[in-house]
Amino acid sequence: MTNEIKFSYAEQVTKPLKRGLIRVVEAMTGQPYLERLYKANQRTPGKDKSFWAACIRQLQLDVKYDEAALSKAPAEGPLVVVANHPYGVLDGLTLAWLVEKVRADFMILASTVLAQAPETHPFILPVDLSDRPSAKSTNLATRRKALAHLRSGKTLVIFPAGLISTSPDRWGRQVAVDPPWGPFAAQLIRRSHASVLPVFFCGQNGRVFQMVSHISRALRLSLIFHEVKARIGTRLDVEIGEVISYPELASIGDDRALMHELRKRTYALAGDRRDAHVPTLTIARPAESIDTAQHDVDGEEVA
Repeated sequence: MTNEIKFSYAEQVTKPLKRGLIRVVEAMTGQPYLERLYKANQRTPGKDKSFWAACIRQLQLDVKYDEAALSKAPAEGPLVVVANHPYGVLDGLTLAWLVEKVRADFMILASTVLAQAPETHPFILPVDLSDRPSAKSTNLATRRKALAHLRSGKTLVIFPAGLISTSPDRWGRQVAVDPPWGPFAAQLIRRSHASVLPVFFCGQNGRVFQMVSHISRALRLSLIFHEVKARIGTRLDVEIGEVISYPELASIGDDRALMHELRKRTYALAGDRRDAHVPTLTIARPAESIDTAQHDVDGEEVA
């Protein structure tokens, strides 16, 4: 990484005061430490098999998953990997690390923040969540590339919620859940005849993150790196589902019905865990979301 590159969610807002707020909170809660980890990894290239493996090592994550279940993913043909989105950056890095074990041809829809790392460029289809004039063209290009990637028989990783899981309770006392999954992934699945591999991440971000999510989008964005730093050296449980073939998916109603079914099946992977239920998230989607801005890619925060 060059010295000019800065990982910050401040670029996702355009109002100067909000950008300043995000930078200040990030600087106080974890962003500088994570950036130092990234730079340290760049100084020792070749130590890991891939950038994603380096991230897991540097963050000292103990990822628990069923290797046999993951190995059942088809080795070829269009495949969409969908997952819930409880953390943001952390689940994005982990899912990329898992998927590359079985499909090296994957690409992942992710925030332009992560796309600042040059190592991610071969894998990331960037989603620009700002209200800059260039955002719509970026997201339309990503939409086209995602469909072309699948139609060429490759793998696409997507968090259909677009929005990081949030507690429906303003005090953060209830389990955080994804909002209803948008139809974008369903459109990709139908147009490419892709199979789907559902993945469930256990756990969620901290209570402060849940509370500020009901107050301010800027504050919410400013705490994403803090949530990553807080989980360094922790265990992350991941449940891998069974691959769902396209013929089975094709018989499911319209696009929203299809995404509702995939969301339900993904959350069902939690089994008897406390977060196995699938309540409806009632938090209002911010005015800055891509849906309301008509940027043609679902979601607000794609990690």
